[in-house]
Amino acid sequence: MAKPFLLPSNEKLEFICPACKGELSTSSIDYQCFSCCLNFPVIDGIPDFRLFPDPYLNISEDTERTKIVLNKLNQLSLKDLLIYYWSHSDVTPPLLRDKFVANALNGEARGQRLFDLLTKNSTDIPKRLIDVGCGTGNFLAVAANYVQQPIGIDIAMRWLHLSRRRFMDKGLEVPALVCCCAEHLPFKTESFDMAVMASTFEFLRDEELALKELNRVINIKGTVLINTVNRFSLAKNPYAHLWGVGFLPKPWQIKYVRKRQNASFENISLHSYQQVRELSLSAFNQVNIELADVNEQTLSRLPTRTKYLIYLYRTLKKMPFMTILLKQITPEWDIRLTSPKQL
Repeated sequence: MAKPFLLPSNEKLEFICPACKGELSTSSIDYQCFSCCLNFPVIDGIPDFRLFPDPYLNISEDTERTKIVLNKLNQLSLKDLLIYYWSHSDVTPPLLRDKFVANALNGEARGQRLFDLLTKNSTDIPKRLIDVGCGTGNFLAVAANYVQQPIGIDIAMRWLHLSRRRFMDKGLEVPALVCCCAEHLPFKTESFDMAVMASTFEFLRDEELALKELNRVINIKGTVLINTVNRFSLAKNPYAHLWGVGFLPKPWQIKYVRKRQNASFENISLHSYQQVRELSLSAFNQVNIELADVNEQTLSRLPTRTKYLIYLYRTLKKMPFMTILLKQITPEWDIRLTSPKQL
């Protein structure tokens, strides 16, 4: 049977149809599901199992952006490739482009914090771990140092190819990368020991369905860690870099961000503490929502005023009566999900 060209790490994976969960056959260019008559192409070594596109670009537009990345992949460093990529965006203001580039370049410190948090109560390092919404590979770059088989998925093909450059810069093998929707994963039931989803929950088309898919692919003793922003945070929204966005009704959020930043906010769904708890309990029996923090490496890069606010925040976190209040207004949460429900 002919097989498509895959990145070496992707050759070790077994896939199923993301739509019907049936078996797939292969040709020299794609995967095929005869049960639901769907074909899934492979783009420069990364399979594309999407059933719908990301919120910002349709499949055709994403393909064109991916070509832009691939054209310079072997010539530019990650930093320069990110700058080059964002220079082709005519809808993202330059100020936000710079912030997005800086966020990607500094992201491994955040990835280390999440990996430490994910594994702190585990006696064993996970053998198979999935990073849902891996973006430019912040968390994957950390997980690759410990995990036997880290797998990154993202709904945007362009981000997956951008993430390859991060590993190329480090002289490391590129981990397994798969383009797919979090709501329709192309993996068998109980495929993973652990899963992480950072800065992705707020972009999902269907949060409950995505959680049910995580329930399906995580093994019975597995752990899922979700990091997501709080709608009613007293801090600036990290995507709009504005105060008070979440306190507005959705139509006003869109108008406010458009007027102040000339940026889109239509595709970001902010959630309250109660909402994330109810959604999490739809798929998992045990839900632990904790106040997120920053590690010392990230803290060292922050302005002095921000550092003092974080020191105050850490002090207040130690007071039990303040924890209840802080969970309502904190910038973001770390949500640990265990014990998948029988759905």
